[in-house]
Amino acid sequence: YSEDFSQSYWTKSGASVTSGFTSPDGTANAYKLVEDSANSNHQVYRNTITTTGSFSNTIFVKAAERSKIRLNSGSSSESVSFNLSNGTIISQTGATGKIVSMLNGWYKCTISWNVTSVAAQYLLLGILDNNGNASYTGNGSSGVYIWGAQFESQSQATAYIKSDGIAAVRK
Repeated sequence: YSEDFSQSYWTKSGASVTSGFTSPDGTANAYKLVEDSANSNHQVYRNTITTTGSFSNTIFVKAAERSKIRLNSGSSSESVSFNLSNGTIISQTGATGKIVSMLNGWYKCTISWNVTSVAAQYLLLGILDNNGNASYTGNGSSGVYIWGAQFESQSQATAYIKSDGIAAVRK
């Protein structure tokens, strides 16, 4: 469900999603990830696999009221933080990040990392507050726009392929 964040496939923690926003492909199928009012992390994630190897996560993100995000592997030891207001990487820990400007304020954000011991791997996107903190008291309405999530078992991200509940294979 690379474009449908309302599915139970995606776990929302300290956040919810609303639909109907214009995505990079020009259709109204993007979501807004909205922080709740708790003092916590505000994120969406999917536990993908438990194994070793090289991995890359990609998601298209656009600033709304919040302009900083962090992608994690599911472990705090591999993360990349991004600034969506100027298209830069804020920090990288145990992983390599990449941010590419798309049309209409959208960015393609990618995190790549290597795993040498068996552990659960995730595609996790968390909203950061204006100071870059992952855990903060939300206001219940601020967030970022999200679309087109992709998890790949390889060292570099490839072009986006839509998926609907099953793995998609490049032809």
